[in-house]
Amino acid sequence: MARGRSSFKMGTVEMLVLFLLSKKDLYGYEITTLIRKLSEGDLVISESTLYPTFYKLLEKGYITDKEVVIGKRRIRVYYHLEDKGADRLADLLEDYNKTTIGIERILSCKELKEAEHNE
Repeated sequence: MARGRSSFKMGTVEMLVLFLLSKKDLYGYEITTLIRKLSEGDLVISESTLYPTFYKLLEKGYITDKEVVIGKRRIRVYYHLEDKGADRLADLLEDYNKTTIGIERILSCKELKEAEHNE
């Protein structure tokens, strides 16, 4: 994938976070690592992108957070998907699937016939 800011990619961060949280509660670094690993390195989400997404999802009630003390001093914040977030994820996945199908149909076009682009 090309380097740089892709608005299409940026728009999928919310969906990816909600999807991963639908599997289990996770903390931020864990999510960035999973996205990189599961995409085989094709998607890399920085913390500067991820944390504003968390704040937005928390504000809307899609997720909740819980601080967990690790060892003597370290605090790790785990995120949990709420029912409202599961509903949001279902909507995002539906939109994503429709968009992906539409894009695939366009990209599979071999040539344009005169009638197709004059309508």
